[in-house]
Amino acid sequence: MPKPFDATLKELIRRFPSDWLALLGVPITEPPVVLSAELSTVTAAADTLIRVGNRVIHIELEAGPDENLADRMLQYNVLAYRHTGLPVRSVAVLLRPNAQRANLTDRVAYEETRFRFELLKVWERSSEEFMTGGIGLLPLAAIARPPSGQTREEALPRLVGRIVNRVETESPSLAADVILSSYIVAGMHIQKRILQAIFQGVLAMHESVAYDIIMEEGAVAHMHKLILRLGRLKYGKATLEQKNKLNSIEDLERLDRMILRVARVKSWDALMRGR
Repeated sequence: MPKPFDATLKELIRRFPSDWLALLGVPITEPPVVLSAELSTVTAAADTLIRVGNRVIHIELEAGPDENLADRMLQYNVLAYRHTGLPVRSVAVLLRPNAQRANLTDRVAYEETRFRFELLKVWERSSEEFMTGGIGLLPLAAIARPPSGQTREEALPRLVGRIVNRVETESPSLAADVILSSYIVAGMHIQKRILQAIFQGVLAMHESVAYDIIMEEGAVAHMHKLILRLGRLKYGKATLEQKNKLNSIEDLERLDRMILRVARVKSWDALMRGR
């Protein structure tokens, strides 16, 4: 199942391909076109393919370690070439340090085959680079290298304020989407309670879908905690499997009904079965 940050970053690339191409230093000789990444009905799809002029840029987003990354990049590169008939430049965008394993390699070599791809490590880039880049890069500022002398947590409130001000000035119709993307991406590095405090404070004066989603997310987490406390008093401590099942429920109305049912049913399993 795709992670939320994966989906939100792919959408940013789709909406703002020129911004991402500029980040990679790709000359934009013609308007870029985001291609279908379905390279085969058999194999998995690459994250994003962008055609610009007579070449294709393949961007793969990576948030965690994958010992098969180099092999996958080769596979996607070959399939993208077969799919488009154009030369393909492959770039793996690493979103956090744990994606860089000790033996991570940017090449594959066997017999006469030699293949090399590029690695872009977001945490090594300055947050200012993303703040002053295109709108489609703003969320990456939240996980890039913070200003000297500051931690990410210390730098984030000001960064978020700048993101909100810039996107609402330059592209107000997309403000909610970019702000929500920033929240989701920052969640890869920063604890949710800290994120919610920062974003709620920044967005308190802004009516937006992003604010509503962040507030609802906080309400869901609160309901999970409340049900666990009430259930522990009635049924005893929940198992890890039961906790995971509860945490997978994000419908506030259903969670509200579960709170009312705690007193009426006799076990965790009975509580979970109710709709």
